[in-house]
Amino acid sequence: MSYSCPILGPKCELCNCSGSGCQSQFPGLKVEWPELKGVSGLQAKATIENDNPRVTAFIYPEGVYLPSINCCNRVILYVPADDCPNGPVLNRPIVG
Repeated sequence: MSYSCPILGPKCELCNCSGSGCQSQFPGLKVEWPELKGVSGLQAKATIENDNPRVTAFIYPEGVYLPSINCCNRVILYVPADDCPNGPVLNRPIVG
């Protein structure tokens, strides 16, 4: 299967939280994945969406500017621009 970057998902559902601050909105589900830093972007996306089916992981090449808003249905993954979307995740994935 062929992929291009960025890999996006559904429209943003705005919220006032991120990471563990969103836990009350996701009882029993994960909201942070520090263990996925360094893992392939596509593998991290699959893991996140399996762990928390209420979010979608978006994969962006490093250096892409995103507005500073929190979306409770998304997790942002940054990977090297020259290896997107397969490169290693460079950030700590969290909801928001």
